[in-house]
Amino acid sequence: MRLGRGEELSGGRTRPSILADAFEAVLAALYLDGGMECVRQFLLPLVRDEQAVPEDYKTRLQEIIQQNPEERLRYVVAQESGPDHNKSFVVEVMLNSNVLGRGCGHSKKMAEQQAAKEALRLFGENNAAEPLNLE
Repeated sequence: MRLGRGEELSGGRTRPSILADAFEAVLAALYLDGGMECVRQFLLPLVRDEQAVPEDYKTRLQEIIQQNPEERLRYVVAQESGPDHNKSFVVEVMLNSNVLGRGCGHSKKMAEQQAAKEALRLFGENNAAEPLNLE
């Protein structure tokens, strides 16, 4: 993988977003060269059953809240820190004006998932205790 000097010096070779983009490019090349079956043969041995579908806490929380159409769920970035190449985010999930959960992560998406996970615990969702790894 070719990286610019600045990206190389700032740890770009191990940055999850860059690695994900490179992996996506490999999959696309396999697909274009050999079709979907070629991609399957390459990809399926790399995926364990428990990794196949990570728990999506945001979707589950949304499904619960939508049972009451008058309720409004939103995610608010409460804090952002760190240099551009290594940001950290704190996100609060709010139901109307009440904070249901707070999450931290190196991406807004990860922080939102963690906030939703915390909110689900308030609703007694047992599966919210399972670990979630988006990186």
